[in-house]
This record gives sequence, C-alpha cells and structure tokens, in this order.
Amino acid sequence: MKKFAFILIPVLMLVSCNQDPEKELVFIDPIQCLGNSWDAAWLETHDYDEYPRTESEQLKIFTDYYEAQGIKMVDVYSALVFDAVCDACSCPTGYRIFCMVKAGDVDFLLDSGFSQH
Repeated sequence: MKKFAFILIPVLMLVSCNQDPEKELVFIDPIQCLGNSWDAAWLETHDYDEYPRTESEQLKIFTDYYEAQGIKMVDVYSALVFDAVCDACSCPTGYRIFCMVKAGDVDFLLDSGFSQH
C-alpha cells in the first residue's frame, strides 16, 4: 500500500499543479528487451553499443527520440508502478514514464502508444 501511495501522490500533485491548459500529462509503459522505438533508434545510431544503465541516461534517450520527432517534453520522470512483471520481451518493465507535453502533441503521442489519465 505504501508503494501505491508513493506513486499516486506525486502523480496527483503533478496533475493538480497543472495550471497551464496548454500542457497535458501522458504516460507510457516501456517494454523489456530494449523493444521500445526509442531504444531501437538509439541502438541503431550507436552501432549497438552497450545501452546506458542509469535512469537519467535512459530518460535522455527517450526525450531525445521524441524531440527528434518534434515533440517537446516539458517534464519527464519515471516511477515503478508494477511489483511483478513477466520475463517476456513484450512485458512491461514495471516502470511508467510520465510526460508533461504541449496539448497539441497529445494526439500524436496517443497514436504512438501513450495513454492519458
């Protein structure tokens, strides 16, 4: 229960603090085995080097990928939302990436697999 509150409180704070109607919160649940579009793009452009391990490096790869497509992430963070996940490559990693974006970018992101609260 504490984990749920730990995750829910920051999300609610971010949503309730969103006083700018031009920005909206979206999220995506990345999958394992570097099977996400941003992972694949990074690997291709880095000659399949070892993938960065820190959360900040991985979030930079994520934001760089979408910025290259014209999507500006105003705020990005990840949080553990699943206690248990399967080992298949199509399963989520257990982390969810939350993004505050311009309202005009939401439809593109929803078409790209993101969800909205």
